[in-house]
Amino acid sequence: MSLIDKDRLSYLTRVEQFFLALTDSGLALSANDYHLISQWEDRGVPVQRVCRGIEKAFVEFQRQSRRPGGKVSIGQLKESVESEIDRSDRI
Repeated sequence: MSLIDKDRLSYLTRVEQFFLALTDSGLALSANDYHLISQWEDRGVPVQRVCRGIEKAFVEFQRQSRRPGGKVSIGQLKESVESEIDRSDRI
């Protein structure tokens, strides 16, 4: 029995695969990252908007990082992703 609802698997998997491909790291996300993705889904945020926010936040993180290639989590990008979601909601 899976702890993840099968109806959510697609949303979670799409964001997970996008993030892991973008960062070129790991095989899975942390439990906190999965929880955060589930919250965005529960709020009805389109997966494309989440991925766009993650990408913008990751690019900015890389630009500001003193350690190129440093590990990053979705949780670390949350504030920037939320800003992108809010910005898109106002358009």
